[in-house]
Amino acid sequence: MVDRVTRARDVRHILRTHGLEKGATQIFELLAEDNEMLRQELASVITAMNKMADIVANIATVGAKLKHDWEKVRKDMHPDKDMQ
Repeated sequence: MVDRVTRARDVRHILRTHGLEKGATQIFELLAEDNEMLRQELASVITAMNKMADIVANIATVGAKLKHDWEKVRKDMHPDKDMQ
């Protein structure tokens, strides 16, 4: 028995084995199950990508703050600071 419809030969096998009406029903059910599984997997991938985007945004924020702090330290420690 074919438990997934991944190729045309799977469709032909199911139709040949079960006939048109029952075979088409079985094919549509298998496709619906596969579609739902893909939807769930895509949802988890999207969740992971959103978390990764949040991490990258946090890293960019930290980087900008570090740059600002470094420039402040350089300005405060500059040898000509007292002459201004």
